[in-house]
Amino acid sequence: MKYNCPNRCKVVPISFSITILFLLSFSFAFFPTVRLNAQSIPPKPLQRNPTFGFVDRGDSVEFVFGQQQKVRVGDVEIQLEERFNEIEKVNVAGDFNGWSPNDDKYQMVKVDGKLFKIRICKARLGKKGDLRQFKFVVNEKYWIEPPLEASNKYKGADGNVNLTLQL
Repeated sequence: MKYNCPNRCKVVPISFSITILFLLSFSFAFFPTVRLNAQSIPPKPLQRNPTFGFVDRGDSVEFVFGQQQKVRVGDVEIQLEERFNEIEKVNVAGDFNGWSPNDDKYQMVKVDGKLFKIRICKARLGKKGDLRQFKFVVNEKYWIEPPLEASNKYKGADGNVNLTLQL
């Protein structure tokens, strides 16, 4: 049965609306209720050109070497996995230590079998806001070039490409 409104709208009969409500309430009685709890998951930032070679730890910087599969020494590309057993030591050399490739205070320690790390207080590296340049040096003579994908590299007037970090 249809009812006509003066302004030509169609009205659904009350019995039909009651039937729908009854069916909906009946279905909830037999189906288990799933309670969804919203969780706040922070979005992961896109890192097309990630910083490389260090982690900012607040009042210190942790330098990390060995995460990459390949390294470059000059124009020679080396598979790090194949040559890892030849690495006796790794140092961090930069404008904060006179670019010394064998400074014991900046010698990294081998951890987790394949990584070299050292944590250095920012005060030893410079003042807040300073932009520092550095490279990793393997066995006191092989200067590792920054990876192509590193966003924190800088090419100086002398043509050398170094990694950078902002204090």
